[in-house]
Amino acid sequence: MRVAVLLFGLYREQVGEARLELNLPPGATVADAKALLEQTYPLRLSGGLAAINETLAQPHDPLQEGDELAFLPPVSGGDDLESLGLTYEPLEVGRWVDWASAPPYGAVVSFLGTTRSPNKGLPVTHLEYEAYPSMAERVMRQIVAEMRERWSLGRVALWHRLGRVDPGEASILIVVSAPHRPEAFEACRYAIERVKQILPVWKKEFLPDGGYWVEGQAPEGHKL
Repeated sequence: MRVAVLLFGLYREQVGEARLELNLPPGATVADAKALLEQTYPLRLSGGLAAINETLAQPHDPLQEGDELAFLPPVSGGDDLESLGLTYEPLEVGRWVDWASAPPYGAVVSFLGTTRSPNKGLPVTHLEYEAYPSMAERVMRQIVAEMRERWSLGRVALWHRLGRVDPGEASILIVVSAPHRPEAFEACRYAIERVKQILPVWKKEFLPDGGYWVEGQAPEGHKL
């Protein structure tokens, strides 16, 4: 089957084209298309997003004849001091600790929020995360701006998973560097608490007998 592929930003520059066609076997998935592109072109698509016919997709989603498959680079901050966004790919803490480490910063603090099982005595098979992507990216920038208003910081990474996250896997990654350790610890703690308050990302927890949406919270003054 034939699938139209759209590439944006860095991906477009690496391939030299904004649009191309892939011939894939019936039943092929987004992950299959990603693997074929990475084999054919000097691309590294991990960490970005994919959309099928303008709807965000997951790696295991199947493709159909004539689909339009877009690969979107991760959304990041405006300079090399910030990196943030949403991803369906596993979160690699080592990569971001290395990125945040630099001679001016005497402290680098990282936080990973992982899927816990059992939870409340019950085994959790996996979690599913859903987001309002464009709003989530704006809120992430807001949280980083609030952190910088309160503390003198170096580099800040803030990434959240979407889709399925299995037990032991990370759903959120925060890495903060600063000249001194108190600021790094405090800013990292602040970031996760603010994420829990205002980031438009929702979690569904799956148990062996079914799934349910985990009740969140809404900040005072904004509750309907």
